[in-house]
Amino acid sequence: MKPVVVRRSAMRMWTMAIGGIPLVILGVDVLTQRRITNALRDILFRPEDTQIFESRDVIWAIVILGVGLLFAIWGVKELLFPSLVFRADDSGIALNVRGPFQPAVLVPWQFVDDIGTGTVDDEGAYLEVLWLRFLPGHRVPAEPWGSRWLEPSTLALLSGDWEISPSEVVDSVIDLALESARTGAIEPEIEQ
Repeated sequence: MKPVVVRRSAMRMWTMAIGGIPLVILGVDVLTQRRITNALRDILFRPEDTQIFESRDVIWAIVILGVGLLFAIWGVKELLFPSLVFRADDSGIALNVRGPFQPAVLVPWQFVDDIGTGTVDDEGAYLEVLWLRFLPGHRVPAEPWGSRWLEPSTLALLSGDWEISPSEVVDSVIDLALESARTGAIEPEIEQ
């Protein structure tokens, strides 16, 4: 059966890349001729109350330029070479929970107890998640990146920037697990 692969949403990555461009323009403007910032200053302040540029403004411009470049470069990188967030195949479930530029963690099927969707409360904002319940012996880190532990054995993957919904992923993963179990790709648990 075809593996289930989830990547970040192209629209979100495009928005991130576009969002960095105004920051880059503003940072470059402050560091060079200040045409935009001088025009804004003339609009916002009366001539007798005009603000002057100080050395801290240059420091802030460098920070804004750096953040804008980071957003733009990261967004374009994710558009061209999207990162794997979640993958399920006959060998198990691969999760990108170690952080950026780190390999995914493969959890074999014999350590996956259950999968589902839900919401978590993040300081008043309800976020949609895909949760996985693991059996003892899994290799998921204690402090996962882009997810959180709901219980000692239940991991919630934040899915706000995924290209497909968690419920679609769960349905596909369940179908894959059933097909793999039928064909013998998943070894049954042995009761002791």
